[in-house]
Amino acid sequence: MKYLTSTTISFVAAVVIAGSAYSTSAGELDGVTLRVGSWGGSWQGIQKDLIATKLEAMGAKIEFVKGNPSANLAKLIAARGGEAPFDVFEIIDATLPSVLEGNFLQPLDLSLIPNAKHINKDRVREKVIATWVTQEGICYLPEKFKELGIDPPESYADLANPKLEGRVMIPDFVSGGGLAMLSGFALSQGGDIDNIKPGLDLVKKIKGVQFWKKGAQALTGMKSGDIYAAVIHGGWCIRAHKAGLKVAHAFSKIDGTTTGVVKQGWIGIVKGSKAAKAANIWINHFISADFQVPFAKAKGAMPENRLAAPQLKSDPLLNRLMILEPDKMDQMLRIDFSKVDISVWGDQWNRAVAK
Repeated sequence: MKYLTSTTISFVAAVVIAGSAYSTSAGELDGVTLRVGSWGGSWQGIQKDLIATKLEAMGAKIEFVKGNPSANLAKLIAARGGEAPFDVFEIIDATLPSVLEGNFLQPLDLSLIPNAKHINKDRVREKVIATWVTQEGICYLPEKFKELGIDPPESYADLANPKLEGRVMIPDFVSGGGLAMLSGFALSQGGDIDNIKPGLDLVKKIKGVQFWKKGAQALTGMKSGDIYAAVIHGGWCIRAHKAGLKVAHAFSKIDGTTTGVVKQGWIGIVKGSKAAKAANIWINHFISADFQVPFAKAKGAMPENRLAAPQLKSDPLLNRLMILEPDKMDQMLRIDFSKVDISVWGDQWNRAVAK
């Protein structure tokens, strides 16, 4: 479908021979400090438990630099000409064009990343590799919809039902989910990446809509009973369930062939890193099925490793709240943000929506 990410030429992993593996040994990374740029909280915690321990067993010291991709990009820009604040860091689709254009990354060493052969070739590139996707949808409380006498949501437009006035929360433009939300709103209403007005018009039709800057705000609103439906990714809906809420997760129809929106995660190594070997090994563990399966179950971040996805089908919660079939996942909307002028989108948002 149109707007699928395809502008960057795929880096063919010719050096990764099928069946090859990189073996590691104790002491191999003695004296190496690897600084990892990533989100904080439990997102960081699971990496400490399942990845950091493996590199520490090889002698490395792991330090985390907390920050979302936009904040960490700003740190790289501020440090230009000096030592970068981290060696390897997570990136999302919206910030990837700026990271690449800024020439902040060095090529990956795929001889140290044998798990790359389990990632779709178009998502293994010279300087970055895809790690996960979040599935952006509508997390809602079915019992509340039933009380109001309205059907479960099938599209973003259903959130404009007058009976839901004051009960809907969506991402603020500047939040982690803002660009994915606006993309889905615009394209589901007949717009495109050059014409987001239909999406902005839909936002304005949702009476009393509230905005979150952090996904936890949406979860808090649902817990308090103030919010009946929130546009958030499936990982937050999983957390809502684990917090005792009876939730469902709907994926909006975008067009005749597309349902739902994905936000793509990437990872890369900062140019000039003194811990490049450790950084490549870190990436290899990050994209391994051993990490991606528990990561998906805990955080709702769907794996890019093709060996990991089938292992999730036995999880009843993921089956209920997420899309697990590869063909259906491939039909979800992926925006190529190298074709988007985000500052223009921001100006339009501020004029039409921001207060």
